[in-house]
Order: sequence, then structure tokens, then C-alpha cells
Amino acid sequence: MSTSAAAPSTMPDHAHDNPAKSSTRTAMRERLAAMSPEHLHAASDAACVRLISLDVFKHASVVMLFMPLTREVDTTSIAIRAFQLSKTVCVPRVDWKCKDMHPVEISTFDDHNIETDDHGIRTPCDGRLVVPASIDLIVVPGLAFDARGHRLGRGGGFYDRFLPRLRRTATTVGLAFDEQMIDDVPVEDGDVAVDFVVTDRRNTLARSSRSRR
Repeated sequence: MSTSAAAPSTMPDHAHDNPAKSSTRTAMRERLAAMSPEHLHAASDAACVRLISLDVFKHASVVMLFMPLTREVDTTSIAIRAFQLSKTVCVPRVDWKCKDMHPVEISTFDDHNIETDDHGIRTPCDGRLVVPASIDLIVVPGLAFDARGHRLGRGGGFYDRFLPRLRRTATTVGLAFDEQMIDDVPVEDGDVAVDFVVTDRRNTLARSSRSRR
């Protein structure tokens, strides 16, 4: 599967983003741009292996994955393993008009079943909607994470609005390259932390997350 050719900045930043978030986004994009294709591929594979090894993945019946942009961890191998284990897999379908996203079941990551929208986001051509409360595990992208599970997204706020719809026993996992781990992600009211952060080099159980607040 090929990831989207869209630039990492495809998702629009908030119109009134705070300076700390803006500067961190710029720094992270520069850091990602400096990573070689070979390193990105190897690190992506390693991060996916780590996530697949988690008990929360093994025990999940319904898994929500993101469709990766360029210079994001490629989740294809996670989807393939989930299919092999007869798990239900869903991915986001973004409603740009309503600034929302909806989980849609998917049975393959093959490109012929995927279309790219006007914003460069890959999305399934069809598939049934999945009720958020049925999701056991959601794998979340981001530009930066810290050890407390704080996440810096691309500025659209889609995941911050979506994650509170999950049941409290669902598990949220940030998936990223280790270069995206920083000491402190700038946060504001409404920002939602994740339970785990998995990279190619470490698994971090967050000290503060949605399920513990």
C-alpha cells in the first residue's frame, strides 16, 4: 500500500493556534522532513511490531486505525494482522463540512478500495459505519507526543472531538516515530491525552490520560 502523497501539513492548523503549538508543529515537521525514506520505513515497521505485541491489541475485537499521511507510521501491517485475527477494523471518514469524522469498517487496505479526498486524506470508498462505543482500541496519529500521553495533532481538532465518544474502557494508543517524542507537549483545554504512546523504540504507559482523568 502506498501512503498519501499529501504533505504532513495537509490538515489545517487552528486559525488562532497558540505560539507554543505553532512552533512545535514547525519543529516537528522539520524533524520528520530530515528523516530518510529508509529510516522512515524501518522505524515504521518497528513501531507496528511493538503495537501488535501489546495485550490491548491482542484482546481487542474492534480496532480503529488511521490512514497514514506521508511521514506518518504506516499502519498497513497492523491492519493485516488484525484481519488475520478476525478483528473488525475501521478507519476515519472525515466530514470536512461538519469538522467531524466517523469510523467506517474496512476489509482491506488495498488502494483500489481507497479514495483520496480533496484534502489529501485517504478514505474508504464504502463500508458500514461503526458505533464509536463499540471500539476497543483506537490508534491515534500526531505530530508530537510526551510521556504523559499529551498529543499535538495537526490542528483540526478531529481526534480531540472524537475520542470522548469512546467508552471509558476503550484504549487509546498514540503511534509515532521516536523522533516525535518530546518532553512537554503544549496543551489547552479540550486537548485529549492517550493511554499509551508506541514508537519504534519504546512503549510508554501515559501517566495522565482520558481514562484516568
